[in-house]
Amino acid sequence: MIELDEIWEGDLVTCKVDGIDVLFINISGEVYAYRDKCPHAGTPLSQGLLEDRVLTCSSHLWQFDIVNDGIGVNPKNCRLTSYPVKVEDGKVLVQIRASEAEQT
Repeated sequence: MIELDEIWEGDLVTCKVDGIDVLFINISGEVYAYRDKCPHAGTPLSQGLLEDRVLTCSSHLWQFDIVNDGIGVNPKNCRLTSYPVKVEDGKVLVQIRASEAEQT
C-alpha cells in the first residue's frame, strides 16, 4: 500500500504489492497502476520517461498511453498490465489478481 501524497503529479513511483513491482503514476490527480515491466524486454518502466500521458520505455523506446489503459502508442499491438486503483482515506489501493501474484 502507498500513500496518495507519495505519488506526485508526473512522477513514476514503484512499490511492491503482493510480490509484484507496481508502477504508480499520477496524471491530473488520477492515479494509474501498471506492472513495472515493459512487455517487450522486461525493463522496469519506472526507468522510462513520462511526457504528458505517454510513457516511453528506456530500453527500446516503446511507448504506452497511460490514461488509455496502457495501450501501445508505438507499437500499437501491445499493452501494459494494468491494475484497478482505488483511493481511500489518502491511501492508494491496488488489486493484484491472485494468478499474477503466484507467478512472481
